[in-house]
Amino acid sequence: MAHNTKAPCIEDAWQAHHQELRYFLLKYCGDRDAADELLQRVYAKALADRATFCQLATPKAWLFKVAKHQWIDEKRRTKTWVDADDLDLPAETSSHSAIDSLADCIANALPYCPPEDADILFECDLNGVKQADYAHLNGLTLPATKARLRRARMRLRERLIEQCQITFDEQGRVCCHRALPGAK
Repeated sequence: MAHNTKAPCIEDAWQAHHQELRYFLLKYCGDRDAADELLQRVYAKALADRATFCQLATPKAWLFKVAKHQWIDEKRRTKTWVDADDLDLPAETSSHSAIDSLADCIANALPYCPPEDADILFECDLNGVKQADYAHLNGLTLPATKARLRRARMRLRERLIEQCQITFDEQGRVCCHRALPGAK
């Protein structure tokens, strides 16, 4: 009889969090293949530690902690750390200026967003109001605020891609765009 290496608790946690983990790793790696490789290592570690994993109160936190450590270990293994003092960076890169000039697109797109989206985006993302404070001030729970902000960001992203004709580079970063009509 074959021994099943999978456990329902791991499968459930993996289904719930693997996409978010992938985006997390992609942010750090900047490379889809490297992020996917690290993601597989996280899954393998969960399987190897399944007895402990299945007893966890917060499997998501464990998965993210392991993902971060896998990324750090990979950096150590490949010795790709770079001392910031050794970098000879130009004063301004094109991707930096593309992001900076995107602020005009965001400012011009917000008035076209539904009022609830514009409010939460303006307060939390542009004014730096903490999500917990926003929730309290607006009579919401923190999970509801987080979900509302995530949905508002997704809708704003879609609007910006369409109206500003945003294009992304191979690492998924903003490469270039055109300004919305009426932008400076």
